[in-house]
Amino acid sequence: MPKKGKKAKVPLTDEEQLLLFQQKLLAEEEAAKKKERLLTQFLKDKLAKEEHNSALNLNKINTQWRTVLREVKTRELLKDIEILSQTFERVVDCKDGVIKLLFGDFGSAGLSV
Repeated sequence: MPKKGKKAKVPLTDEEQLLLFQQKLLAEEEAAKKKERLLTQFLKDKLAKEEHNSALNLNKINTQWRTVLREVKTRELLKDIEILSQTFERVVDCKDGVIKLLFGDFGSAGLSV
């Protein structure tokens, strides 16, 4: 006597075996497609994140580069201002000397201003 709850294994017919095999193939194909979709979505998300990070890093690099360029340009301009200031002082001193010389000439010639 067979026990309750246990069924005797009945051999499957060729058609049943073929259907079972086809079902297994379909299930495996669906699992592979699902896995491929998940992998594709993961890669798309990762690519989007990398593009976003690349844009941020490029912006940081550009900002730092501009800062460096500004500092260099500031130093160059300060040097130019110093040179121009010294040149201006020399020109003013030269003209002041000419003015004093002319006043001295007026004074020695007996002219009054």
